[in-house]
Amino acid sequence: MTITYKTIAIIDIGTNSVKFCIAEHTNGKINTLLDTYYPTRIGEGFQTTGMISSSAMTRNLETIKKLCRQARELNVSKIFAIGTKIFRTATNADCFIQKVKSSCGVNIQVLSGVDEARLSYLGAVSDIQAKDNNFAVLDTGGGSSELTFGNDHNIYKRFSFDIGAVTLTESYLTEDPVKTEQLEQVVEHIRQIIQLDCCGQPIDHLIGSSGVVTTMAAVKFQMTVYNAAIIHGAVLTLAQVHDQIKMYASKTIDQRMKIPGLQKGREDIILAGACIVEFVMLQLKCHQLIVSDRGLRHGFMAAELIPPL
Repeated sequence: MTITYKTIAIIDIGTNSVKFCIAEHTNGKINTLLDTYYPTRIGEGFQTTGMISSSAMTRNLETIKKLCRQARELNVSKIFAIGTKIFRTATNADCFIQKVKSSCGVNIQVLSGVDEARLSYLGAVSDIQAKDNNFAVLDTGGGSSELTFGNDHNIYKRFSFDIGAVTLTESYLTEDPVKTEQLEQVVEHIRQIIQLDCCGQPIDHLIGSSGVVTTMAAVKFQMTVYNAAIIHGAVLTLAQVHDQIKMYASKTIDQRMKIPGLQKGREDIILAGACIVEFVMLQLKCHQLIVSDRGLRHGFMAAELIPPL
């Protein structure tokens, strides 16, 4: 028997941030009631140790406790917690999962790379009206990047690459400002990891659904206060992506923090993330990318709130 819920809370624990979303299912539609972001970076230092650090554990556990309290105060039917790349690879991930379970009464569901790609795709295309279109959805995360190909809501190919904005930054972009040779190393590493096969299908639209691309769109609009209504559906051209890469590479981290639209907690990793975006656009021969404010958490909520036919 399928159990359905009227309202759910989703705590999406990524390598760089925690995203918190509350949604309800009413009259056959999903309404998002709350959607927030916390730059908790559970993957801090992971590239060096292969572990979740004690400070990252404490920081993220306190955030999750707060979000669980908030969800219960709002009387949600169910709280879900989902974990991505860091939970698939950190040697002490189980320790953190047990801490959350004992402190919050919530089990973290660790998604495989394939499931992460699938749910990110479904979330990104969930409100796109175009029919019989071939989509490619790019989710550039902190520890991994997912690229999924499909037609409308039917997926025909999905990839999960062990490369993300946090891990690239910690591995290569260690100088501030970055050196030209470091940036070249980043691009070469991306080239080695992201090997694309889009099954010979033409791509009508490339969609970006991560915090990297929403931040880049906010920078494009010089947005001092994030406005999802403007960001969702915005377009980034290949030239604009390239120009932003040059801008980030020319500035120190402190200088980047002063760029209007650059979300706090992404100032050090935005350059690496933008390099991944540009590489995929070039490989797919896509001269523009549609920005989606919807992603993994929205795909997950749809799967939980809408029972299968």
